[in-house]
Amino acid sequence: MNSVGGKPADGFGDYRSVNSQGWDVLSLLDNPAPFDPAAARERLDTSSWIPWDQIHSVLCVAGGGGEQAPLFAALGYEVTVVDLSTGQLERDRQVARELGLSVECIQADMLDLSPLSGRQFDLVYQPVSACYVPDVRRLYREIAGATRPEGHYAVEHWSPIHLRVAEDAAWDGTAYRIDRPASTDEAVVWRSAETWSGEVATCLHYCHTLDALVGGLCDAGFDIVGLREPDVGDPTAEPSTDAHVAAYFPPFIRILARRRVDLGLGVP
Repeated sequence: MNSVGGKPADGFGDYRSVNSQGWDVLSLLDNPAPFDPAAARERLDTSSWIPWDQIHSVLCVAGGGGEQAPLFAALGYEVTVVDLSTGQLERDRQVARELGLSVECIQADMLDLSPLSGRQFDLVYQPVSACYVPDVRRLYREIAGATRPEGHYAVEHWSPIHLRVAEDAAWDGTAYRIDRPASTDEAVVWRSAETWSGEVATCLHYCHTLDALVGGLCDAGFDIVGLREPDVGDPTAEPSTDAHVAAYFPPFIRILARRRVDLGLGVP
């Protein structure tokens, strides 16, 4: 691991440049699921939480890639997507052009949504991505500023417990090993397998505590409407596979929150 904490790490650089370059590479590899407007609501809202009749405008945060933003647009909503990766945003533009949809694409860091200054949205929608920035509390403050009073914020996080599993995910016959502390400002350096062209995507992952992920959301002026750990594990799967690890350490936390009118602080 390499100490980052929002500052350049030796040999890697700032999280913005590392992760934007990493996702530019991944945008060339990871094909989106087949586009099916008829299944858009089910794809976007597997927990059936989103109050569809209360929204008109949608902001997708770190949601580039040709999936979520075009699906919202296909449902008739006004959609803006913010992403750090030019490659991911280009995929949204490409899908929108092919389908005749309108999607506004803005390149920005999720920790600095100043390009949206003065604008507020009925729904802010964020797929798993807070693990790419060092300060989730700052992220929440930025999201609060972009959400209209009583608007909703739907976000999915990588579980901090799952992120602490040893990198090799070795099963010793009875258990997995945790090798990272619960609270740390160090970034985990992640690399993809080598691509057909010889490129390797490198990203920096940050493990946020539940205090920050849940408590920080309340402190930023949101009330939690729903919280769920999606069940994607299978204890009968082959040990050390994603499905088997997920049976012991659920990898995701899904949250729906509503922004308070006064943005008052949560309970200390």
